[in-house]
Amino acid sequence: MPGTGAREFLREQAPFRLLDDEALDGFVGSLRMVVYPSGVHILRQGAPSCRTLHVIREGTVRIYATTPTGQERVIDFRGAGESFGFLSRGEDDPIDTSVQAVTDTVCYVADGAAALAFLDGHPELKEYFLPAYFPKKEAGLSPVSPAREAIGEGSETALFTTPVEYLATRDVQTVSSSATVLEAAQLMSARRVGGLVVVDESGLPAGIVTSTDLRDRVLAVQRSPSTPAGEVMSAPLITVGARDSCFEALLKMMSHGVDHLPVMDGGRLAGIVSCHDFLVLQGTSPLVLAREIEGRTTVEGLAASARRVRGLVSLLLREGAGAGSVIRVISAVNDRLEHRILELALETLGPPPVPFCWIVYGSAGRREQTFKTDQDNAIVHADPRNDEEAQAAAEYFGRLAELVVDAFLRCGFALCRGGFMATNPEWRAPLARWKRTFSGWIGTPDEAALAGALNLFDFRGLHGDLRLAAELKLHLHRSLEGQSFFLKAVACQAVDYRPPLGLFGTLQMEKGGDHANQIDLKRCCLTPLVNVVRLLGFESNLAETSTTGRIAALRSAGRLAQATADDLTHAFEFVSLLRIRHQHDQIAMDLEPDNHVDPRQLSSLERSTLKGICRLLSRLLDGIAERYATDTRI
Repeated sequence: MPGTGAREFLREQAPFRLLDDEALDGFVGSLRMVVYPSGVHILRQGAPSCRTLHVIREGTVRIYATTPTGQERVIDFRGAGESFGFLSRGEDDPIDTSVQAVTDTVCYVADGAAALAFLDGHPELKEYFLPAYFPKKEAGLSPVSPAREAIGEGSETALFTTPVEYLATRDVQTVSSSATVLEAAQLMSARRVGGLVVVDESGLPAGIVTSTDLRDRVLAVQRSPSTPAGEVMSAPLITVGARDSCFEALLKMMSHGVDHLPVMDGGRLAGIVSCHDFLVLQGTSPLVLAREIEGRTTVEGLAASARRVRGLVSLLLREGAGAGSVIRVISAVNDRLEHRILELALETLGPPPVPFCWIVYGSAGRREQTFKTDQDNAIVHADPRNDEEAQAAAEYFGRLAELVVDAFLRCGFALCRGGFMATNPEWRAPLARWKRTFSGWIGTPDEAALAGALNLFDFRGLHGDLRLAAELKLHLHRSLEGQSFFLKAVACQAVDYRPPLGLFGTLQMEKGGDHANQIDLKRCCLTPLVNVVRLLGFESNLAETSTTGRIAALRSAGRLAQATADDLTHAFEFVSLLRIRHQHDQIAMDLEPDNHVDPRQLSSLERSTLKGICRLLSRLLDGIAERYATDTRI
């Protein structure tokens, strides 16, 4: 029988947090703990109803149904804190869906008699469990459109080639912002949907309300059923264009942590997609891994999830994904890992003495991470009001940095050899000190200042009070205006990293050491490209930090010709894909991934393309050297 651990776990979950101690203890006493290995079917479609309630302690399950033609239809994925079961069935009714463990899963299980007795004694919980969590027999399976059937039977590249409008549900359920949450819940239950688009008085989409919103923002905090839906909806509304690819929609859902995306065709609401739709489109989805990460409660569990990234990348490479797509998925998953690590650390330490923002920079800031990536993080916190608060902040954020950096290391992210991490007191500071540091680097760009600037200036806020990161970013852009002295220092640094071309246009390989006859793709190709684009971005004072984003912004601003912008984008994609495939193959052979490739192992077309990229970068660097007269050093 589970003990204190189950009680403390359930105390944090909706709806159990609504129970008093006596009621919760009584329910815990009826539970047993069961471990289901990955792949095991917990419940099978067609079997007699077991009338049980399962509360997931750790892991992920998928709920699906098999059609008469043998096709699987994924209904839901559920993780830690969520429930499943068939309490609403009669004892002789067969189960009409299957439940399978996606990962090793631990559940607290109550048999039907105990669960129903518990609900009978607490009728306020019935509305939470019975209608929302257990599909009713008569509901059957949602109809599948011909477009979805075609997608399900289509090629492996469907994720990247299918416009999201073909996956979207056309019959979008909407509710007025003035409607009550009770009316919204009743409409969701009647239409068997997990979300409603909230429209304003003009009938335009204003937000979205989901079953999660109703649970967490109404039931869990005991708000009145007459509360207007507009007060609990998620806003502003995150949408996707009808002709955007399914992959773009999936990334947007991952980045914003949402399960539903309204699909817009111009200003018209054309449909809605949910995470379930992508799980139908693609049996193994980044969303599965993202939801698994969110349900993890230990660093060990997060480390296990981090190791699954290779399998996810293998799938994307098999489907023909470009480097940009793979990099964005890796970065999105890494963001989720770091978010969850920070949440666990904050649960351990308690609330901070002052607001803070955890920032990432370098490849993480540009969202350009691959398999081999180290930690680039820092802390910006609000300015203390007095010495006592300053001391408390220094101690608290020092402990936070140690917990997070150690956890990230255990998840496979190496320590930064240059010490550019939050564990370094220099990289956790109040906002005013960060502003002084940035201004100092720009005003006096010596070697140390330049190293700091080229690492930190590509930063973005990841967790906490993002307004602190936004204010620091605004200060940076104001400080860069008219700073020709700093720009020349950046240009001098850029021309020091040349692509590996010999006198006759041949690729120059390393002459000795462990990587003799190889080329370092990162140092010799990607770094020069990133440096060139970053300098141009600084010149135009762009807010964008990613390399391809900067290229697009420079093209739109007229700072890059269309042909040059296309060449740089293709160069970044090509070299990045070579690097990812190389690292992926190394990991498959249980080797430590690196950035060194042997040009002799490349195809003639790949070698020719690589030479062309090196010539392009050399021309651009020669132009920068001439424009900034870098032969005359600062």
